[in-house]
Amino acid sequence: MDLNTAYVFFCISLAIYALVLTSMAWADRRLIGARWFAYAVALDLVKDLLQIMGGRIPVIFNGLVANEISMVSYFAMYMGFRWFIRREPLSNRIRPILLLTGMVLYAVMYLAHIPYGFHVVALVVMWLCGATIRLMLQQKEERFFVPGRITAVLLFLQMLLLFYRAMIAVEGYRLSRDWHTPISDHRWTQALLLLVLTANCLLLMFLWFAAAEMYSTVEASAGMDALTGCLNRRSLMKVAAHEMARSQRTGMPLSIVAIDIDHFKIVNDTYGHAAGDALLCTLVNLLKEHLRPADVLARTGGEEFLLLLPDCEAADAVTIVEHLRLIIHQLRLPYEDHLITATVSMGVTQRLPKNDSWTAMLNRADRAMYAAKRAGRNRVVLDELASNLPRRAISTRSSEAMPQAAANSSSLRLVRRQRS
Repeated sequence: MDLNTAYVFFCISLAIYALVLTSMAWADRRLIGARWFAYAVALDLVKDLLQIMGGRIPVIFNGLVANEISMVSYFAMYMGFRWFIRREPLSNRIRPILLLTGMVLYAVMYLAHIPYGFHVVALVVMWLCGATIRLMLQQKEERFFVPGRITAVLLFLQMLLLFYRAMIAVEGYRLSRDWHTPISDHRWTQALLLLVLTANCLLLMFLWFAAAEMYSTVEASAGMDALTGCLNRRSLMKVAAHEMARSQRTGMPLSIVAIDIDHFKIVNDTYGHAAGDALLCTLVNLLKEHLRPADVLARTGGEEFLLLLPDCEAADAVTIVEHLRLIIHQLRLPYEDHLITATVSMGVTQRLPKNDSWTAMLNRADRAMYAAKRAGRNRVVLDELASNLPRRAISTRSSEAMPQAAANSSSLRLVRRQRS
């Protein structure tokens, strides 16, 4: 396959990938990384079209303009990967400034007919490839582990090929008085073909990252309660299995709290189901303000919730949820022309040191919660087995987190999202 044929097929691939990535970014506006990838692919397509038309358009377009576009394309690629890995904008303007400096320097060298302009382009591209490789090696998310390592290898190969072409260019500049990049050497063409091949593979990585992110978003959405935004029962089981295994492995306590809204049916019957939905969301938001990021809240039924408190003893959990119960008891929710009030009954238990299971813990928490209802509702009941457990020498939470929650509840946030 000659160079022109490879370019034609590559341009067709670029057009297809640009369309697919644009569609993905349009379908889910949260996929900012896919949007950057679409920019990168579209820019690369324009650059390759300009180079294919060499001899039919002014040389400045398939030379200066094409190489300037190439540098911007690699920067867009870096930004796409950065969004997927770090999910944050650039913390400073150093990289855009360095990119702009390289582009201006290359333009000056090109317009002034100064040799070694290709080396400026190669240096900028290699720098962006290196920065992207660093991102790939630093990321820890399991879903990006394999594509991240493959991407790092492909970018490293591109850096080697660019360095190889730079060495060929040095020989060409020495043997020729022409200030343009030498292209008569067959090694130059072969290296370019390999660059096209690795670039095709990188396009697959673009799609892999975008597809993995979309799948993760869908999976996370499937694991969230549509009304309140906390976890649903399905996701709770996954998190619970992880926390049970971690508690057993480390010996750290794990407490759970069964929560039921008292007389919730009366709220629905009196004010309507919309009012009941508003009350559910308000209660969840209250909990979000007073729980650690490590705590997990899940909706397990219509007005029933379950709270996981990792590294927290049952006695400490009682203190914490009693504070939450008082806050909920003081709630006055304006709805239309009414003020809706609510109370909750809570049952607390803790993982037993030996021969305990998640199902057994749920049953104990439910029994304690129903005991709270039988005792008059609007109260917290501690499971008897959990109450007989010995306390740890150093409290895991009550001496630190609870006073902070009581004094400055706005400093604490809810709930992590579902663990991947």
